[in-house]
Amino acid sequence: MALIRINFMAASLHRTVPLMVCLPTDKLVPDEQGVPRPIQGPFATLYLLHGILGSEVDWISGTRIQRWADERNLAVVMPAGENSFYTDHPWSGETYSQFIGQELIDFTRRTFPLSHQRDQTFIGGLSMGGYGALYNGLKFHDTFGAIVSLSAGLNVRPGMEKLPAKPQWFA
Repeated sequence: MALIRINFMAASLHRTVPLMVCLPTDKLVPDEQGVPRPIQGPFATLYLLHGILGSEVDWISGTRIQRWADERNLAVVMPAGENSFYTDHPWSGETYSQFIGQELIDFTRRTFPLSHQRDQTFIGGLSMGGYGALYNGLKFHDTFGAIVSLSAGLNVRPGMEKLPAKPQWFA
């Protein structure tokens, strides 16, 4: 399982964004004659969102996601969410939802051998990421074939509507 760290310019966020990618392209599996060959894509893909105060490396450092994905020949893409709840923010002009549901999908599919099929494209997350997975999985239902939401922070919308122009999350 290859572990790749990438930074790319996200137009929807107006900055360079880091992400981690687990990709099974270096995995060898026996062919019909028993000769080990590299596994071929396109790969089913899980877009995995971290929780608040976390980062794109949380899933790698705190879970067994790499081994779990390797056992399933699954690519996993873990973007930085920057305490955004993965939604759009009119006060800053940052469109995290567009980033997750369109730009990130387009970039990773162009860059890696990922499946373009809805039934092989999944989104999931924990806490803030669980909320982002539900929100964007439903919003971009034509893109994502399944949603995994772990301990999602679901009651954030009423509070977010009352935020000042430049919110300080944990002041």
